[in-house]
Amino acid sequence: MTDALADDPDDPDDPGEGPRVCTPSDVGAQYLQHHEWLRKVANRFFDGRRPDMADEAIGLVFAHLLELVEEQKLTDRGEGWRGYLRRAVLNRCVDLVRSEKKTQERFPPGDPEQPRVIDHDPLGEHVAAEDVARGRQERLNAAVEKLTERQVTILRYVLNGTTNKQIGEELGITGQGVGDQLKTIIKKCHEEVTRDD
Repeated sequence: MTDALADDPDDPDDPGEGPRVCTPSDVGAQYLQHHEWLRKVANRFFDGRRPDMADEAIGLVFAHLLELVEEQKLTDRGEGWRGYLRRAVLNRCVDLVRSEKKTQERFPPGDPEQPRVIDHDPLGEHVAAEDVARGRQERLNAAVEKLTERQVTILRYVLNGTTNKQIGEELGITGQGVGDQLKTIIKKCHEEVTRDD
């Protein structure tokens, strides 16, 4: 695919003298033409068990091709695309398997380098956070108790997923009026909940 390959006289895919430098649209056309077939090739490599890695292998190949296009090192290989793409995708599949194996060898289950979950809270931060949350919940309950009956009705409708327009039709006001009421409700509750923070 590179100029060095294009100049090899023994290469059966050699396009010959003065090969045309590819553009991103050439790579895109090859992707569209060969994507489904390459997916089958890669899935066959993984016995159909790792479609995520099959797609990643194809993506890596075409990302590399686009880098070569940007550097103007990719030339049109005529009929050689299919064979090249197959080899390239299979090579990426092998690379991905090797990379995953190395990662598993570096971090086996129970490895001391992996982070551990600590079951206790030595600094008491969890307890403090729970106290703050409990205080806010109590203040929110107090704020809701101070709302008017209409505001509580609007809140119930909103929590059930009813739109402002539908709520307005039920209560005999406009959807905009419902929106204004909601803003007032939210402001009241927010002020009450955050007053001691």
